Amino acid sequence: MQPPDFEESARELARLADQGVAKAVGEEPVVAVAFSGGVDSSVVARCAMRYAKVVACAAFAPGAGDAVRARVGAEALGVDLVATEVTESTVTEELASMRLPFEPTLMDRSLWCLYSTVSKSASKAGSKVLLLGQMADELFGGYAKYAEALDTLGEDAAKKMMATDAEEYGGRGRVRDVLACKPWVEARFPFEARQIEEFADALPLGFKIRAGVRKAVLRRAAVILGVPEQVAGAPKKAAQYSSGVQKLVAASHF
Repeated sequence: MQPPDFEESARELARLADQGVAKAVGEEPVVAVAFSGGVDSSVVARCAMRYAKVVACAAFAPGAGDAVRARVGAEALGVDLVATEVTESTVTEELASMRLPFEPTLMDRSLWCLYSTVSKSASKAGSKVLLLGQMADELFGGYAKYAEALDTLGEDAAKKMMATDAEEYGGRGRVRDVLACKPWVEARFPFEARQIEEFADALPLGFKIRAGVRKAVLRRAAVILGVPEQVAGAPKKAAQYSSGVQKLVAASHF
């Protein structure tokens, strides 16, 4: 059997991503995207623009990196941006309303604040649905720890770490994100489409972490879909950090 080709794989991933987003959009005339200006949310926004009016919703602490990345990404895509500044009072309000069926970690509390804030702005913008780019990192090797595991422990260890994280997100992170959004909008997750998960599972790890670039095949798929290269190539930083929200939460009394 002939080994898969990177470029062909990227084209197929672009097709599957567009298909997954189309299904997530459904018949909605307006959809919001939880937007950071990174490759995951940019792919979701770019695909969604084919099927509905899109509002990119971002939330961040004053001075956070996402304040610039979200604006630059939205301008590059030509999508409307609704940006909300997260302050100490925002964090206090959001954490007071947090209800989870498990003991929340600092990360859980931070992401609750982020997505609850974003979902409110999505609702105010006229959307009943918020599309999130979750699972792209676990499926396509987005986190630095995967590259570190590959370098130090080998391919099997990196694959196992990614699979474990994907399973844990489904059992915990997804519950958190859905509940954070639920009072305001319905959260939908295009990268959770079965076809995308199966495709990712079958891909060589070398297509995901390639020459030091994480999510390499997704970044190439993004360009194929029409995401500008400077946006598709934006470095990865976890949302709780790039938004600056976790720093605020850590300093709070909750």
